[in-house]
Amino acid sequence: MGFAFFLGAVLVTGLNAQQPTGSYRGVLDLAGGPLRFSLTLNADTSSRICNGAGSCGRISPPRSVRDTLFIAIPDYAASIIAVSSGDSLLGFYRNVGNRGPRVIPFRASPGRWPIEPAPASLTGSWNATFTQDGRTSRRVFEFRNTSQGLEGTVISNTGDYGNFWGRAEADSFSIGHFDGSFVYMLTGRLDGDTLRGLFHAGLRTQTAWTAVRSRGEPWLKPPTELTTADTSEVFHFTFADPDGKIWTERDALFQGKVVLVDIFGSWCPTCHDAAPVLAALYDKYHSRGLEIVGLAYEVSGDPVVDSKQIRLYRQKFKIQFPLLLAGINDTEAAAATLPQLRGFVSFPTSIFLGRNGKIRLIHAGFYGPAMEVAHRRLIADFEKEIELLLNESH
Repeated sequence: MGFAFFLGAVLVTGLNAQQPTGSYRGVLDLAGGPLRFSLTLNADTSSRICNGAGSCGRISPPRSVRDTLFIAIPDYAASIIAVSSGDSLLGFYRNVGNRGPRVIPFRASPGRWPIEPAPASLTGSWNATFTQDGRTSRRVFEFRNTSQGLEGTVISNTGDYGNFWGRAEADSFSIGHFDGSFVYMLTGRLDGDTLRGLFHAGLRTQTAWTAVRSRGEPWLKPPTELTTADTSEVFHFTFADPDGKIWTERDALFQGKVVLVDIFGSWCPTCHDAAPVLAALYDKYHSRGLEIVGLAYEVSGDPVVDSKQIRLYRQKFKIQFPLLLAGINDTEAAAATLPQLRGFVSFPTSIFLGRNGKIRLIHAGFYGPAMEVAHRRLIADFEKEIELLLNESH
């Protein structure tokens, strides 16, 4: 059966028009196997998608239209569409993409996933090498056992991929991360002293990797050394906010101020991790001369759709500083709109400007709550840099 036919069958021949509630074992069926996650459906705002202990994302209460169930994921303009089959759900996950809609088969059944911890031979930190199209890149894996079983994260030069959760059996494991936008799964097995496996992104993309246990040696590049810039001139930008007002670095709001430029996208869960930190920094330092401006690079390229997502993002985090629509979420296209930057690689990226408007520091990426120690250190480093710049004269 073709997948297009399957989608049509879901939408047309649904069964049992019921409003399901409670805990479900959710699955996205990727080409490389099932990505498992926990799904809680309620009639109020407590509906959630979860990847392990305490790593949950909000979704809207399920809504039934005839025989079809719609579960909106408003943060990312995404949704799950399904029908009931007995006491289970069958359908697909859909997300707006800059190359067209992304669709992945979805299913769920009532109940909770079993808790399946990993052996001690797997837990800890591993230095990984990804290989794709003859090119290699580095990552770090961190695995740990929690009250929910095996959890972990994948770390790159620009930060973490969020909290992963899953299972281990003998010398093999599978952990995944699905938050409504990112669809990631890491599968592998222990081969002597080496881990080998695949990193799955979205429905079909698979990247081979090998990993050896970390001995504490430096493995990743510092995020402050990835993107450089022309620091001889004032940092320039000219973009409109969702209401159509044009903002530039010449506006009175920014003159003589320390400015933190947040290059982000509302589609980016890592940016959602960074947003409350930036909002707190604004509250703490604004009265002393800090301004923040967000430059949003969005998915659809349609200003109406993208402006709506920026407004939802602003509302979610109670952001008081300007958010501007700067372009689409492609690193090369984004770099073209900011020609003073060299080697732009990551959403989010934080640019710190001194009171003279010139770039003083660029931090590519962000360490989120899934990396508790690194997350606290990053906040402390951001505060240290802001304090330094605030205490300087022109």
